[in-house]
Amino acid sequence: MKHILLSILLALTALPLSAQSAPEACPQRTPEEVAQKQTGMLVRRLHLTDSIQRDTLYRMHLKYARQRQISNTVREARDRRVAMDEELKGILTAEQYEAFLNLQINPEPRHPQPKVGRMPQERRMPPPPPQNPQ
Repeated sequence: MKHILLSILLALTALPLSAQSAPEACPQRTPEEVAQKQTGMLVRRLHLTDSIQRDTLYRMHLKYARQRQISNTVREARDRRVAMDEELKGILTAEQYEAFLNLQINPEPRHPQPKVGRMPQERRMPPPPPQNPQ
């Protein structure tokens, strides 16, 4: 009886340990991947064509992604954001920076949902007329 209780107790204590060693559901991105994604999004949304400007943006994003990897407290994140905005003012033209601020205020939807199974308003049939009970 003691052996059965002991084996059950061991099984129950080993269960949480095996759950902790499971791989993460969402793998962490490297600073290079983060910088690449952020730069690509900014280039696409602001329609940037200058390669020097793109390279400068990538280096800036990489620098801040590496800082974020080292330490990411709320205060440091806020300070990084302010510094990054100041750096962006020097990299982008006035029109591009204005468009960037516009994107911050009115962001584009991340994943627009298609309206499946819905007809446009003009193609819908009108509702049937009410029936008169007699």
